[in-house]
Amino acid sequence: MGKGRVGAAEAERLAARIGNAKYLARPYSGRRDGMSVAECVKLAAAQDRSISMASGTMTGRDPRITMLAVYRAMNALAVRGRTVEACTLLLMVPREIPEAQLRPFMRAAYEVAELSDVEIVRADTSEVTAHVTAYGHAGEDTLAEYPEAEYSVVMCGLAGAEETLLSYEEHRERLLAKYPQHFLKDIPSLMDTLDARGYCEVAARSGAVYAYACSDGGVYAGLYGMGERLRLGMRIDLPSIPISQKSIEICEELDIDPYRIGANGCVFFITAEPERLLTALYEAGAEAAVIGHLQEANARELHNGDEVRYLEPFRGI
Repeated sequence: MGKGRVGAAEAERLAARIGNAKYLARPYSGRRDGMSVAECVKLAAAQDRSISMASGTMTGRDPRITMLAVYRAMNALAVRGRTVEACTLLLMVPREIPEAQLRPFMRAAYEVAELSDVEIVRADTSEVTAHVTAYGHAGEDTLAEYPEAEYSVVMCGLAGAEETLLSYEEHRERLLAKYPQHFLKDIPSLMDTLDARGYCEVAARSGAVYAYACSDGGVYAGLYGMGERLRLGMRIDLPSIPISQKSIEICEELDIDPYRIGANGCVFFITAEPERLLTALYEAGAEAAVIGHLQEANARELHNGDEVRYLEPFRGI
C-alpha cells in the first residue's frame, strides 16, 4: 500500500491521549438471538446517533492530509445524522520542521472547516500527522422502518478515490511516464468527491435506514466493519462497486489493491427502497450503485462471477 494513513487502532490511541476516547468508542450493538435484520439495523442506527463526536487521522507529507482528515471526521458524523458545528485540529510534526513548512497544512485545513484549539505536538517522526475531531448536533430523525423487507446495500462514492489522489501526487513522475497527461489531468478533482455530508442528508430523506462511512482499509474493510456493527452478514457483488478507471490503472501500476486503500468519501446506505434512494442520489450528483444485500447469516460474501470470497477485518498497514 501507499503511504499516508494511520490505522483505526492508532487513531483511537491518539484520541485517548487527548481525552476523547469515551466519545469514540462504539458500544456493542446488543444483538440477541432471534433478532431480525430490521431489528439489528434499527438498534445499530439508534446507538450510532447517540454519538456526537468523530475523528479522522491522516499521515503523510502532502499538505492536503489535513483536508482529508477533516472530511473523514465530518463524514463520520454525517452518517449518524449529525450536523457538524466545529472541529479541532491536532498536528504531530517532525521535531525540527520549520514553521513555514507547516503553513500549507494549516491552509488546507481551513479550506474545509473553521478550526479551533489548534495544538502542535512535537514528536520524533519524519511525517506530519493530522488528527481532527468534529463536533455536531443531531438533526431531525427521518429514518423509516420496513420490518419485513429485504435490505439492499447501496454504495455512494468511488472506491479508492482518496488514496488515488495521494498516490498521484507522490508518484507523479512515474505515472506521467506510464500514462498520457490527459488521462491523469482530472485526478485532482477527486478531492470534490470526498465530502459525503450532502449525500447523507439526501439519503436520510430517501429511504436509507442506516449509513456507514468508509475510512482506513478501503471498501472491503468498510463492508466488514458495517457487518460487525450490524451483527449481520451480506452478499456483495464486486463488479457493482463504483470505482474510477483511473484508480484501477494507477493501483495496478503501483501494485496496490484499490478496494483495500483509503476510501474516505465512500458511504454505504442500507435501504429497503434501493431505486428510490439511487434516484435521489443521482439527482444530487452522486456516484452510487446497489452492490448487494444484507442477510441474517453471519457470512460476509464477496461475489465476482462464479468466485466467492469472504470479507475480513482490516488489520492495519
